[in-house]
Amino acid sequence: MLTPKAASERACVSLSLIYQWCEDRVLPHMRVGGKGRRGKILIEEADLDGVLASFKVGKKEPEPLPAPAPPVSYRHVKLS
Repeated sequence: MLTPKAASERACVSLSLIYQWCEDRVLPHMRVGGKGRRGKILIEEADLDGVLASFKVGKKEPEPLPAPAPPVSYRHVKLS
């Protein structure tokens, strides 16, 4: 289990960003403490790794080339 500070160091992000992710429920976490108190935030390493993996941007697949246009055939018209 990681504290928010340890999680921020592991993820190389600011501590305030970790708290924001927790508030926005992007980062799964647990609050441990006495009844009626806010409690201490604890984050599982696997959850942090999963969130970071979800932010990974992959290589963009090349778009397929458009199909070639069919050949144009011209009809010869006889003018009188």
